[in-house]
Amino acid sequence: MQPPNSALEKLSLTASLNVLLPAPLTGRGPSYTCGMLARSMHGPELSVTVFVPRTRGFSIAPAQVHEALPFWLKRVPYRLINAYGDRKTESDFLDEMRLRRNGSACAYVWPDTSLATVRALRDAGVTVFREMINCHRGTAKIILDEAYKRTGLPPLHSIDDRSVENEQRVLQAVDQVFCPNACVESSLLEHGVERHKLLPASYGWDPARFKGDSKLLPPDDGLTVVFAGTICTRKGAHLLLDYWARSKVRGRLVFAGAIEPCIREKWGSLLARDDVQVMDYVSDVGGLYRSADVFAFPTLEEGGPQVTYEAAGCGLPAITTPMGAGRITRHDREGFVLDPYDDKGWISALQMMAEDRSKRQAMADAAREHADAFQWTDVAKRRRQQILDHMSGATPERNRTPLEALV
Repeated sequence: MQPPNSALEKLSLTASLNVLLPAPLTGRGPSYTCGMLARSMHGPELSVTVFVPRTRGFSIAPAQVHEALPFWLKRVPYRLINAYGDRKTESDFLDEMRLRRNGSACAYVWPDTSLATVRALRDAGVTVFREMINCHRGTAKIILDEAYKRTGLPPLHSIDDRSVENEQRVLQAVDQVFCPNACVESSLLEHGVERHKLLPASYGWDPARFKGDSKLLPPDDGLTVVFAGTICTRKGAHLLLDYWARSKVRGRLVFAGAIEPCIREKWGSLLARDDVQVMDYVSDVGGLYRSADVFAFPTLEEGGPQVTYEAAGCGLPAITTPMGAGRITRHDREGFVLDPYDDKGWISALQMMAEDRSKRQAMADAAREHADAFQWTDVAKRRRQQILDHMSGATPERNRTPLEALV
C-alpha cells in the first residue's frame, strides 16, 4: 500500500474535532444548533466529539458526546450547579486537548467558554475555532439600548460593559470565528476583529423535523402571518404588532413563543385584538408553518436566525430584517428584507402579501427551493471543509466557501 500522497489525504486519516459547549445538550436553542452541526460534520474525514455538562433526550450520533457531570447530578436543576458544570466541562476538555499532540486536533468552542480556557488552549498550541450565535456583544448592546430607549423603557437586557470586554478578549485570542450572518461579520469588523479570522457560515434546517401535512390552526379566509420565537423587544415583536394594526390587512397575526413581560404590559391592547393570537411553546412548528401564508420576523439583533431557515423550508416567504434574513432570504426574491424601523415599508409589504397572491406564491416557491441548499447536512459539509482546509493549510483567500454562491 502506498502512503498518502497529499497533506489533505494524510489529514483525513487522523483529523479530529473536539467541540466545547458549556451548556446542557438538550436539543433546544444553541445546543440544538451545535448538535445538528456536530452530527452532520462527523464522518470519515473528521471525527467529532462534543464536550457538555450533561445531555437530555437529544442524540447527535454518529458524533460522540462526553458528559462531564456524574450520573447522580443529571436530575439536579442545572441553574443550581451551572458554575460547577461549566468548570468541570472545560477542565475535561482541556485534559483531552493536552493529550492530543499529533497536530491534527483542533478545538471548536461555543459562547460562554471562559477566556482562561481559550488562553490555555492557545498556550498548548491548539488551533481554536469560535462560534458566534449573535452579533458582537458591543454591537448588540448598542442596538438593544436604542430599542428600549425608543419604547420609553430602561434597558431590560443582560449585556453589560464587562461582558462586552470579555467577549472582545476571547475573540482576540481565538484563531478563527464562524459567522452565521453577514451582520455578524460586520459587527466583528466594527470592533477590530481581524478580517482573516472570519469564516462565513450559516445555520440550517432539518426536513425530517417538518415532515407531514397536518395544520395546527383552523383555516382562515384572510392572510395568516406567523412570528416564531421569543416575543420580545430584541426580536421586534412590538414593531410587528404596530405594523399589523396599521396595515389593516384582513386575516390574523399569530405569535408562537414565550413573551417578554414588558411586551404584554406595554402593548397589551394590540395583543388583545381579535386578529392577533398568542401561543406559548409550540412543539409542532411544522404544523404552525403549514397553517400560515407569510413568516414575519422584524428582529433587531440575531446571529443565525434558525426560524427563518425553517420557515423557508416549509415554503413561507418572509418579511424580515437584514439580521433576520440570515444567508437565505434575499430581498424581493424569497421575501422582503427591510429595516426594522421602516414602518411604511413593513406596512406596504404586509399589504402586498395580502393583495398579490401571485407574487406571494412566487416568493414561497423561491424560499422552498433556496432552502434545499441549507439543510443541515449541506451546512455541516461546508463547515467541515472550512475546518479541514484550515488544518491542511489550504484555506482560500478570505476563507470563502461555496456558501458565497448561495447569497
